[in-house]
Amino acid sequence: MKTQKFLIIMVALLLLPQLLTSLPKISAEPAFSQELSKIKVDSVIHNVELLEGGLIIINDTVTVSSNESIRVDFPIGFPYDFAPYLLKCFATTPQNEVIPVTLDYGLGKPGFYGVLVALTSMGEKFEINSTPKNFTVTFIFSGPIVMEDKFITLNFTLFPSLTLNSQTCNTTIIVPTTLTFSEASFTYDKLDTVGQKNYYYLNSTFLEKFAYNKAKAWLRLRISEKFTYAEIEKLERKIEVDLSGNIDVTDTYYIKNKGSESINRIEFYFPKEGYNFIIENTIGLKISDVDEEDIENNELSIPKVGPNETISFLLDYKLNSSTILSKVNSNFKINLSIGRMTPLLIRELVILFKAPQGARLELSNSTVLLASNFRREILHDSVKFVLNYFTPLDRFQTEITCKLNVFWVSYPYTLIALFSSALILFGAILWRKPSLTPVTAPTTVPKVTVSPKTFRKFVESYEERIKIMSRIERLEEQARKRKISRRQYKVRKTMLENKLSSLTKDIADLKEQIRHSGPRYAEIIRQLEIAEAQLEEAEAGMKRVRNRYRRGEISREAYRRLLDEHERRIEEANVMIQGALLRLREEYH
Repeated sequence: MKTQKFLIIMVALLLLPQLLTSLPKISAEPAFSQELSKIKVDSVIHNVELLEGGLIIINDTVTVSSNESIRVDFPIGFPYDFAPYLLKCFATTPQNEVIPVTLDYGLGKPGFYGVLVALTSMGEKFEINSTPKNFTVTFIFSGPIVMEDKFITLNFTLFPSLTLNSQTCNTTIIVPTTLTFSEASFTYDKLDTVGQKNYYYLNSTFLEKFAYNKAKAWLRLRISEKFTYAEIEKLERKIEVDLSGNIDVTDTYYIKNKGSESINRIEFYFPKEGYNFIIENTIGLKISDVDEEDIENNELSIPKVGPNETISFLLDYKLNSSTILSKVNSNFKINLSIGRMTPLLIRELVILFKAPQGARLELSNSTVLLASNFRREILHDSVKFVLNYFTPLDRFQTEITCKLNVFWVSYPYTLIALFSSALILFGAILWRKPSLTPVTAPTTVPKVTVSPKTFRKFVESYEERIKIMSRIERLEEQARKRKISRRQYKVRKTMLENKLSSLTKDIADLKEQIRHSGPRYAEIIRQLEIAEAQLEEAEAGMKRVRNRYRRGEISREAYRRLLDEHERRIEEANVMIQGALLRLREEYH
């Protein structure tokens, strides 16, 4: 009897996994309304466009109808392989009204990324009935793209993934004329060239629901002319207005070349209100003026950027205030509007607006919600906006009111009058009062003369210090990875730190000698010390971010974003340091 029970238990245990796997799987994906099955997808127009810079824009125009009046939300998506490259998604009506979209909603089936277009939020405007209605869903991707020599390969969706069949699907692939067809995973029916774009048309086809393998495609293109594969990691726009209404703008660009060849130009749309465009380096030295021809051709000449390199520079210009600034009584109203600047992706766009001296900013509730920072200071008010993943299809617009103080408007003239009166009064007193003390000749502070050898010693010592600090970092990394013993680590680190301490002392003495050799050199040393402080703060910031991530205080996305920000600051500081050393090196060459 015991043997029979034992055999029954063993058989049950052996059959249990098979029984469990044969049970219906419960999907975590959403279940859609039965109303969705009552509508019909008449057609889909699927347009895929590669922009200069590397962004891929996909527009799906979906036409739907039904035998009865229905209000229902519509899911649409693509194979999940492309989800990590999705930057943005939005939907619009034919009248360009925005339709709310729920991201990462799923399609009710594993393996797909889906969004839900909230057609029901449009009310009667989008009641589906026998009269066909259409809407457009736009997906913006940052890849996947592979660059190799003279070729670029892009991966994309050849068709959308729907939960319903579509009677027809018409796909068009659009690329710049600088790229020519090499090979692809699909065949196209017709090629047209319009302006600077090539249009590859595919044959119309019936589209089955949940297209997966059929939806995946790749296209290899030959770079026949110059094609820029790059992105703007950060763009800082500083806008300042003075009491007279003059507007000065400084754009700081951090551009990364993701291509296989150097670039020195990018497609750029200059603001119509702008003039006096000047390109400068990060230290503030002028590089070049912007030619009228470049403005007409929508091209910006930039310092040369090698493959996988990042460069930073400034673009200074002025804005014609008549079109964006209006004056009402003693108040200024500024219309801040930023649209398409370049086809390149701007990963972080920072807009800083500084009010005129003594003016107070008055922000509407909508502007306050947009702002990331607002400061009230003694002389200036300022407001900052931060936008992530700004694309050519995005637009930023807000209105800012500056309330002027009558005292501050007349302040410069009042100060001049008071200063002039004080000088006249002081001169009158001196003229009337006899001198009781003997007049002595003014003492002059002797100027310290520094030989070229001093400049050479400083630069060489500073560069040696950088090398030693780099060696210490590598040593610590080797110790963390246990590539060297603890004893070797201590001996080498002590030796390097002793040498670093001696060099630091020598550099400090040489700094003071150079600082006192003239105002020009004092300014170079000041810039060097500012860069050193920025470098130290950025490196400390990176350590804090890593510690916070290890403790689970920040998400992976925030961790990467903060690391990128600190790395940019480190790179900027290093550029400033190298610039200062270069200027000092000129003194002995």
